[in-house]
Amino acid sequence: MSDVTLDQEIRKRKVVVADDNRDVNHVIKEILCEYGFQVVQAFDGDEAIQAYFNEKPDLLLLDYRMPKLDGIDVLKHIKERDPQAVVVFMTGEGSEDVAVAAMKAGAEDYITKPISFPELIGLTNKLIKEHDMLLENIRLKARGDAYKNYLVSITETMGEAVVTLDRQGHIVFMNSMAHRLWGKDDALMGKNLESLFHDAHKDIYRDIMNALASGIERYERECVFLKNDQSTFSGMVTASPMKSEPHTGGIVVVVRDLTDIEEMRREIINTEKMASLGKVVEGVAHEIRNSLTSLGGFSRRLERSLEPNAEQRVYVDYIIEDVKRLEAMIQDIEEYVNYTKIHRPHFGPTNIEDVIDEALVKTFTPGRFTGVQYSINIPGEIEQIKADRDYLVEAFWHLFVNACEAMEGQGTLEIQVTMNPNYLIVDVVDTGKGIPSDEIKEIFNPFYTSKVQGAGVGLSKVYMIVEEHRGYISVKSILGKGTRMRIYLPRVMAAKKPVAPEG
Repeated sequence: MSDVTLDQEIRKRKVVVADDNRDVNHVIKEILCEYGFQVVQAFDGDEAIQAYFNEKPDLLLLDYRMPKLDGIDVLKHIKERDPQAVVVFMTGEGSEDVAVAAMKAGAEDYITKPISFPELIGLTNKLIKEHDMLLENIRLKARGDAYKNYLVSITETMGEAVVTLDRQGHIVFMNSMAHRLWGKDDALMGKNLESLFHDAHKDIYRDIMNALASGIERYERECVFLKNDQSTFSGMVTASPMKSEPHTGGIVVVVRDLTDIEEMRREIINTEKMASLGKVVEGVAHEIRNSLTSLGGFSRRLERSLEPNAEQRVYVDYIIEDVKRLEAMIQDIEEYVNYTKIHRPHFGPTNIEDVIDEALVKTFTPGRFTGVQYSINIPGEIEQIKADRDYLVEAFWHLFVNACEAMEGQGTLEIQVTMNPNYLIVDVVDTGKGIPSDEIKEIFNPFYTSKVQGAGVGLSKVYMIVEEHRGYISVKSILGKGTRMRIYLPRVMAAKKPVAPEG
């Protein structure tokens, strides 16, 4: 037997020999043991099945004719539970039909009796090696699949859009964030990268390829992208080459949506602008107040010096009235400037019904707007929100006063509270004169007003308060019929401002 070469790694592997002929079984065992195999014997079909699943051998030598269960039945039973089992069928001469049936049932090979032992050892060596390679391939594939799933899981949980391109620059993969931005349309697969960009960046793929060809590891650029609804957004695109086979030549493109950052930029610019405006207004108001103090003082002194029926008294009265109006306006401006300086909301559980009731009392108690009727519709199941109660009272007070003034003290004020999954919504509806469409975008700007009196800071305060509650305001108005101010207040105060609702 020494002329048969056995691979070193095959020695001491386990083989089950299943044959009811004890003499044949023992001879096969002796030969296999001589070559270093561990051998477990079975002498009928049941023993063969039990030995296989107890011992987990590397190979099973299975005879066709055995008591209790024949070899074909044993083979089928084992293959059902372990499709990777390595089974060699042993048949007598002239039993080719049995061998064919065994191969169809899953046997790796067959050997005929009388057995050639060099052939048996060579076949055992070959099949165990092939089985080892199969198991290693399965292990590597499982490992690769697990790693692939891991990478896919990472890309799906990323806050950035991930798009991969083939060597020609065609889209082959998009993660869920990319689908959120550009839709789940399969038509995007195979399209050029430029289809995701605004027209201003139609040469982006060429720029990326030129940059990567120059030797840089990563290309970065801020661009404008085109969403699936044809709206645009600013984003940072990062592109890197794919180096692993078989994807060499492809590109990974990561897009970070900069919408939130752009909003922060605008808010910072607006804050700085408001701070600068506040300083200017504060200085101007101070100078005007000084002049008004002199003007008012001298006007009143002049009034006292005139006879009760003097013709000049009417002019002095006009001056005094205008001084009073300007003093009230300056007071409003100074209060607004101080408000923006010290405004620090403190959030806590707040009942919106209590807020609205207090704002209404503040609006109507002094005897103002007696010709205005109001109605309130608040469902009983409305939940509390996290808010600064005092500031919300002030916001709604300004809204109610603004609505009553728009109705010139005669009309109906309707307050409706509803909820959707994200927001508590308060509608303030009046039957006033309405707002021209070209003025709606201006009404929340400080010092903008269409009224004869006042400095136009009330709605600016409303806007500021709602913004600090991470809410939104929408306005719909019809000239001659009235206006609806809709306030959205988040039901849960999140760290990030929610997406603007529709309506």
